[in-house]
Parts: sequence; C-alpha cells; structure tokens
Amino acid sequence: MTVKQLTYLLFILIHSFCFSQTDIIINADTNQAFIGDVIQIQLDVISNQDIQWPEIAKNILPIEIQKIGEIDTLNEGGIYRYSQKLNIQQFDSGRFVIPSLEFIQINGDTFYSDSLEFQFLNIPLDTNNVIFDIKGLKEVPFHLSEAKPYIFGFIIIVLGILLLIYISRKFTLKNTEQIKVIPIAPCEEEAINALKSLEKEKLYEKGNPKEHYVKLTAILKHYLDRQFVIESMESTSAETIELLREIDFDSILMKDISELLIEADLIKFAKGVPKPNEHRTMMSKSFDIVLKCHKQMTEKEVNVNV
Repeated sequence: MTVKQLTYLLFILIHSFCFSQTDIIINADTNQAFIGDVIQIQLDVISNQDIQWPEIAKNILPIEIQKIGEIDTLNEGGIYRYSQKLNIQQFDSGRFVIPSLEFIQINGDTFYSDSLEFQFLNIPLDTNNVIFDIKGLKEVPFHLSEAKPYIFGFIIIVLGILLLIYISRKFTLKNTEQIKVIPIAPCEEEAINALKSLEKEKLYEKGNPKEHYVKLTAILKHYLDRQFVIESMESTSAETIELLREIDFDSILMKDISELLIEADLIKFAKGVPKPNEHRTMMSKSFDIVLKCHKQMTEKEVNVNV
C-alpha cells in the first residue's frame, strides 16, 4: 500500500471519529395485528452528541400510543446510548405507517429513523356460535345492609339541619338580648343638657369664644328643628327667623331668638369677643329660649285638644 493510500485511509478514519455519528434503530415486535391489540416498539439511538428527541405521539397520528416509557440514557466514553419503549394500538382497520422520526443533534445535524408499516385487521366473527335471545333482568333479593349507607346519611343530614336550627336560634336570641332600646329624650330636655355640657367645656374661659358660639347656635337650631318641625340646621339665622314666623311664633320670643342668633353670628364671623357679663347673659337667654319655646308649644297643644 502506497503512502498516498495510507494517508487517504487515515483521513477517512479521523473524519469518522471527529464528525457527528448517529445510528437510529427502530423495531416492532410485529407489523400485523387485530384492531385494539398492542404492538411493542423499541427505539434505540447511538450518538456521540446530545440528541433532541422528537414528539412521537404527535408524529405518528392517527396511531395511538397506549403506553410510553422513559428515555434511558447511557454514556460510555463519550458515546451516548438512548433507549425508549412504547406500545401502540389502533381501533380502525387498514394500513398505517409510522413515518421517519427526526432526531436533531446539539450541533444542528439532523438524522432520521426508518419508517414502519403496520396492518391492522378486523376481528373475525365466530359463525359457529349459536345466537341466543337476550336474557331478562334477574331479580336480586333486597338486604338491609344495602340500605345502611342511605339510612345513616339521612340521619346525619337531619341532625345537621337540627344543629343549624339550634345554633341559628341561639345566635338570634343572643343578639336580641344585646340590643338595647335607647329612648329618645324630649327635645327640650336634650337641649338643656346640651347647653349644660357646653357650659362645662368652658370654651369662652379658655379663649375659644368662636367655637363656643358655633356649638351654641347648633344646639338652638337643632332644638328648634325638633320642637317646631322646621329645617333650620341648613339655614342662616335670617332664614331661621322666617321659618319661625310662618308657624305663628310669639313675637317677644321671636325677638329674643333673633337677637341671640345675630349676636352669635357676629362673634363667629366678625370675630367679636363678648364681655364676661354679656357672655353670661347670652347663655342665660339660651336656657330661657328653650324653656319658653317648650311652654308655648305645650300651651298650643292644650288649646288644640280643648
């Protein structure tokens, strides 16, 4: 053998070891079966690189996979051996082909397996068997043990309903006991108590006359709303006086209310500060207004009843 031939042979050997080598072997235990029968397939791949496995279930449609095993991998000195078993079956008769499956190496080279052809046959009928009439339903004797689950279930449901009713009633009674009816105090009593509480705050003495008269005005207007059923809380002092005139209010009492509301407005908006004796007079007048208004309303009710 010449040097040229040896060099060429060495080149072929180096090429075969250095470049991608992949062998794909696919076998089936049979290529013919009845519909519904299972055919076992063995798939082996030998490569010197990692392999990207194809989506077998999708590629072999309409043949169905009955069972598919895990891909076993074995590395022997840089040679990878991949192995997988799968069972296929088909429920239609005829000829079916598993096409060549595509395997891609990590370097991008692609290799294909051989295709497999299968013949699925219809199951032959046994014409020698005698055909019998359809048998009627067979009566099965009733046993109490068969009804036990239903009886126990019914009892549990009834007990659950009774428990819910008991809890609901107990909760309702408990809430009813906790609810306390708080009677609404008469409007004049409410106003007098509010004026007394305002005095105890001593806002005027603490240097907050504006806040004191804001609260004073609110107390009086709220009282007038309840006593004479008017809407003075959202009205100005002048509008409140007009509302009182519409209900045939006593003129002298009307003058007292008007003067008190106007003076309170001057303190609230004009930032005036009344003298101590004036402050005491206005508080005393506030109590008198509530008492006189209540007296006037009571006299009117008595006259109407008479």
